[in-house]
This record gives sequence, structure tokens and C-alpha cells, in this order.
Amino acid sequence: MTATEQEITIRTIDGLHLAGTLVTPAEPPSHAVVLVHGGGVTREEGGFFTRLARGLSDVGLASLRFDLRGHGDSEGRQEELTLSAILNDIRVALRHVSDATGAGELTLLGTSFTGGITAYYAAKCPDEISRLVLFNPRLNYKERTIDSRPFWQNDHLTDEAASQLSSQGYLLHSSALKHGRAIYNEVFWLRPHEALGEVAAPTLIVHGTKDTFVPVEASRAAVPQFRAPCRLVEIDGAQHGFAVHDDPQYLDPQSQEWQAFVIRTVAEWLTQQDR
Repeated sequence: MTATEQEITIRTIDGLHLAGTLVTPAEPPSHAVVLVHGGGVTREEGGFFTRLARGLSDVGLASLRFDLRGHGDSEGRQEELTLSAILNDIRVALRHVSDATGAGELTLLGTSFTGGITAYYAAKCPDEISRLVLFNPRLNYKERTIDSRPFWQNDHLTDEAASQLSSQGYLLHSSALKHGRAIYNEVFWLRPHEALGEVAAPTLIVHGTKDTFVPVEASRAAVPQFRAPCRLVEIDGAQHGFAVHDDPQYLDPQSQEWQAFVIRTVAEWLTQQDR
């Protein structure tokens, strides 16, 4: 028998339908992983999450990956995406994979933009999460969304940016990610980096040392803040996404080698008895 891959749809609590992929190993799994992709991409993460799901199934782990609201094949408008909505959608995804597979142990994995919010979920819902995995996580949302942006001055949006936000309903966070008014207000108060001490689940962080989008120093500083055991694995020379520079489809052999190492590392960490 081989693993099965099934395209599924999950319904959010407010009525949207999110596209997902459920991968189930040959034998009934006791452990499942929910994979939450970064902002502005899809649940495949350029093929990385596709390969990760297969690597997990090879060691007997089920997985569910889904497109965020306003991303990929999911319903919703990207500019209406909020961190609170992602939290609710994570809960729905966890319940779906548990019901679909019968797995009693659940791991939550977030990457980049969703790294912070997955850590926050683990902090606030400790009874639901057995393990937490973070890839180059953005833990301080205000720092990236407000403090480093020239159109925010003294924690206030400039008049020009405010006019643009009112007229089009969003501002570009990056070339592939739109932020609406709600998330700009939210990041002042929803602060995952201040909740790491509440995380009860053993945690694995993987981060490239040459990441210019989310510098590795943030993960290094985060490790001692966790209450639970936290292991940081650094990928020497890797940029964001465990890739070489300007390789969004991960076609470079070095990118593929780094990502294969990350997949093995996660699979081994999730299946070893003594963490």
C-alpha cells in the first residue's frame, strides 16, 4: 500500500471554503501535521510543502495543507485576511485532520508570515498541540508591518497611504501580499513574540543563516523565551525558504538539497521517542 493524496475543502466558521490537500500514509496514522503556508503563496509553497507532505507520509505521518483565505484556490479576499481569521482556520484544519485520520497527536507547522500566528495558537491552545514546527518564522508582526514601513510614522499611517488604503482597500505588503485595514490595527495588539513562554509543546525552529526577509537573529533570540524544549536548526548559507537567492521555484540543486535536509530533519524530530 502507498500513501493517498486527496483534494479536500474545509469550511471556515464564517462560511468560506478553503482548498486543501490531505495526505494519509499507508497505515492508519497516530500523528498528523497541519502545514500552514506563508503569505502571498499557496499551500504547495513552490513545491516544498508538496515534498514535505510526502516525506512525512514516508514515516507514517498524515498531513493537511490548505490555502489561506484569498490565496490559491481558497475563497476570500486577500486584503480581508487577518491573524484572528488564521487562528480560527487553524482550529478548523486541526479538527478536520483529526476527524479524517483518527490521529490523536497533532503537530502545527507554520512558515514565515504564519510562523508567529501558529506559535500563538500553540501558546493559547496548549491542549490541542503536541508539537510545534516553525520555518523562518515572523514572530513580531508589528516590527515588519508597521515599524519598518516608511508610510507609518510614529505609529500613524501617513495621509497619502491612508488615502490609498481608503480608495483601494489595501496596501501592498509585498508584490504578492495585500494588507487591509484590519490587520494593520491587529498587529498592535496581537504579539506572538510575547507569548512564547506560554507554548507547552516541544518546538523545532529551522532557519537559514542568510535569510534577509526574516533574519535568523530573531529565532536565536526566541529560543530561550520558550517554556517548552526548543531546538533551533540553522541551515548555513540558506536564504528565505531554504533556497539560494532568487530561486522562487526551488530549481537550483542547492535549494533542493537544503530543503531535502529540512524535510528529513522534521520527519526525524517528529518520530523520535526522546525529544
